[in-house]
Amino acid sequence: MMHYRVPSILVEHRGYRAARSGLRRFSYAVDERPRARPVVAAIPLMIACCLIAPGNARAQGGPPMLTDDPGTPGDGQWEINTALLEERTSSARDRSFPHVDINCGLGEHIQLKYETGYLFSDGPGSNGLKHDWDDSLLGLKWRFADQDNAGVDLSVYPQLELQNSHRSVRRGIAEPTPNLFLPIEVAHTFGRVTLVSEVGYQYSSEQANEWVAGVLAAFEVSKRLELMAEIRSISENFLNGGDLIMNLGMRLEVAAKLKILAAAGTGLRSGPDTTRFIGYLGFQLVLGNRQ
Repeated sequence: MMHYRVPSILVEHRGYRAARSGLRRFSYAVDERPRARPVVAAIPLMIACCLIAPGNARAQGGPPMLTDDPGTPGDGQWEINTALLEERTSSARDRSFPHVDINCGLGEHIQLKYETGYLFSDGPGSNGLKHDWDDSLLGLKWRFADQDNAGVDLSVYPQLELQNSHRSVRRGIAEPTPNLFLPIEVAHTFGRVTLVSEVGYQYSSEQANEWVAGVLAAFEVSKRLELMAEIRSISENFLNGGDLIMNLGMRLEVAAKLKILAAAGTGLRSGPDTTRFIGYLGFQLVLGNRQ
C-alpha cells in the first residue's frame, strides 16, 4: 500500500501509507544533497495560531494526515475517502490512484477500516513505470476512554496488512505480508484546537521492525474549514534516526456530506531512503443518518 519496505532486491522506495503505518517499500540509492523545505517555515506559525484561538468546535486527525486520532465515525456512519497519493525521494516516485479508505462505525467507540489502492511505481532499477494493485489494510479502532469522563480520548488501532495478489508482490509493487501495526492514540480538545499523539510499533514480515510516532495539531477555523499540522517519525530506534516528516493539511466541507481533503509535506532529514515530498488530494463522503 504505499508503505515503506525493503524487498530482497537492492532498491528501496517509499509510499504515503508507509508514512501512516511505518512500513517500508523498495530501496534505491538516494543522494544526500541538502534541499529546501518551504513547508517547514509555515508549521510553527500555524501551530501558534491554533493554540491561541478560542471556540468550541472539535477538530481531528486522520486522512489526509498521517497521524490518526481516537475519533470514530459513530454508530452506523460511514466515512469513505478516495484520493490521489504521492511520495517522492530523490530517486523514486510512488503514486496511488485510486486510493480508497473505507471506515464504518459500530456503536460510538468502534471503527472498522479497509484500505487499498492502485499503485504506480517509478524509479532507478525498476525498468520503467510499474503498476498493479497494492496490498489491503484491515483495521479495528477501539476508543476505550473519552475526554468527558477521563480528561483525554484514548484508543488502540491494530491494523493488519495482507496481499491482494502474488503477482504484485513478485513484481516488487506490493509489500510481502503479513505485516502488523499496533498503535495507541491520545487526543485532547481545547476549544477549537485538538492536539493528537500517536505511537505504535510496526511488525514487518521481511524487514526490520520500526517505531512510528506522530504529533498533530488541528484547528477548526469554521464549521466548514479545518487546518492541520503534524510531525511524523519512522525509525528502527524510537525517535532516533530514520525518516522525519512535516506535513500541512486541510479539510473543506463543500456539501452536507462531502469534504475535500488535501495535504502536502516534506522530509526533515537528508540521506538514503528519506522523504522529499508527500502529498494527498481527495474527497471524503459521509454516509448515514446522523445530522
